[in-house]
Amino acid sequence: MTAATGMAPRNPGATVGASRRHRWLLLLPFVWQVGCVPLVNDVAWRPFELPFPMFWQMAGILFTTAVIALVFAIDRRIDAAIARAVASSSTSVQDLDPR
Repeated sequence: MTAATGMAPRNPGATVGASRRHRWLLLLPFVWQVGCVPLVNDVAWRPFELPFPMFWQMAGILFTTAVIALVFAIDRRIDAAIARAVASSSTSVQDLDPR
């Protein structure tokens, strides 16, 4: 039930596909930084004269930035679709958004 209408949502998210499952992508940087440390800890290669684990951490920062930007872009696309659906119908945002 929504506070605005007092009624149960009409098939929330199905109208515009407002799934937020893409946010699971935010676990990838964690796996990069923590889960793969045993794999890169003993690498002898020294790119740019840096120890490989340090290079790995810096590459992880770039990777994390890219993942966050991707999730942000997907969120904006979903929010725009919700806004268009709300504008074209009398349904409120709370009825469509599963957050």
